Amino acid sequence: MACNSVTAYSKNCGRGISGGVSKLWVIGYGDLNYISGTTETYALASGTTVVSQVGVASGKTFMSCGILKESVSFKGTAKRDSSTGAFENSTETTVVISSISEASKTYIDGLMQQPVAILIKLRSGVYIVTGLNGFTELTDISEESGTKNSDMNGYQLKFTGVEEGFTKTIDPTYVGSIVDKL
Repeated sequence: MACNSVTAYSKNCGRGISGGVSKLWVIGYGDLNYISGTTETYALASGTTVVSQVGVASGKTFMSCGILKESVSFKGTAKRDSSTGAFENSTETTVVISSISEASKTYIDGLMQQPVAILIKLRSGVYIVTGLNGFTELTDISEESGTKNSDMNGYQLKFTGVEEGFTKTIDPTYVGSIVDKL
């Protein structure tokens, strides 16, 4: 069996490697269309694994989600089945929505009704996207009032999904055309 050779990896230095999420957008999977001539809702740039196009339905966009500082996390756990060679990435995105209110409940109710795709801008400036395959859903919600002024009053949402391979990055020059606001 001829496998690819292992290549070198150079660690990034300085800026651009900080952790955390700076922005997040969500779209219902039902608001995505297949890219013409494919059975996918996205296309990759030639010869890469970078998303260069997303089939967003006419009049629809990824909608921004107002996030609290340091309240959003993303994690992907990739596993390979050695008996079949299959490779799967289980994803988890956690978001805090402030304020127990009718507006926040309405927003969360809309997220519960269908699978979603989530576009995330990491603090490093890299954009990632998950759920373009229709397998990301809101699975857990907890609501908290807190006990003192500095406590969180709102909801913690957990989206879980499954991706083939690693989480996809998306061309940053393309993002402005598919979101409601940068």
